[in-house]
Amino acid sequence: MEYIVSVVLVTYNQKDYIRQSIESVLAQKTKYLYEVIIGDDCSSDGTREICLKYAMQHKNIKVVERLQNLGVAGNWADCVKRARGKYVMMLDGDDYWHNPNKIQLQVDFMEQHPECVICHTDIDTLYLKTGIITKNDKQTAGVSVPQGYIQRDVLSGREKMNSSTMCLRTDALLKYIPFDKYVELNFPYEDWPTIVILSAYGEIRYLPVSTATYRQGQISITNTVDYDKIIQRYKDLKRMTEFLYSLFPNLGPFTDGPYFDTFVYHALLNAAYENNDYESAKVFAQNDPTHGWASKMARTKLSFKLFRFYRNKIKHGH
Repeated sequence: MEYIVSVVLVTYNQKDYIRQSIESVLAQKTKYLYEVIIGDDCSSDGTREICLKYAMQHKNIKVVERLQNLGVAGNWADCVKRARGKYVMMLDGDDYWHNPNKIQLQVDFMEQHPECVICHTDIDTLYLKTGIITKNDKQTAGVSVPQGYIQRDVLSGREKMNSSTMCLRTDALLKYIPFDKYVELNFPYEDWPTIVILSAYGEIRYLPVSTATYRQGQISITNTVDYDKIIQRYKDLKRMTEFLYSLFPNLGPFTDGPYFDTFVYHALLNAAYENNDYESAKVFAQNDPTHGWASKMARTKLSFKLFRFYRNKIKHGH
């Protein structure tokens, strides 16, 4: 069977969400044949069993079971190397596609634009603590989305796109992406470095329609309050960014080391406020070279409590 699209769905301990993710793919209305490659990274909460049940019911679903945890980037890289479709679409196991025409829409576009290596769309955001969904995030925010050869925009963070909205050319992925480095250097995530690399070899285009819903608020590798994990993540992020610069000398030397060393303390301080951990916040504040408000308010227990109360009111919209 000749598949046109390979949907790479990576998951780890997401039993509360994985059914909706899989069902959102199966609900696609398209003339293009597609396969679903589910990479379960040694889940222990029942996620794998749910995925295997779907695979038994649908011939186009394949579950890749791990003997050991590979991490986000390693899990994704292995799944992509198994892809048989002309295009790869990505979906995180805690997100879902709300637009049943996603595959048809994006493959039609890519077929008509061979110069394009990635096309992406707008996205909705579901805030778990409130249950509120914001529609068409980019359009609602009035964002002007850069298109074309936009590597510098992606590298600098001026252009951000969600992986669950993207459609990528499989041949470009296999030709240009150093999958082994993703594992060797323990990349903390796979989407941003992949976009940075592919954007050097083709155009990136944006379709102004929302196709996916992103859940915000759950604990994950990018949203954790574990201090050791935060420190390790920023070490990995720094190493990954330095590697990306080494691939493209035209971007200039890597000079962002001090930025990462500073920003980690902001992340640690935020985690301390979330954890209601004054003693740790006080230590992190002393090492924060920017001496911002979060650091200043951690000098006394009273100011820490007041600032934490204020942050929570703002964060939850009260």
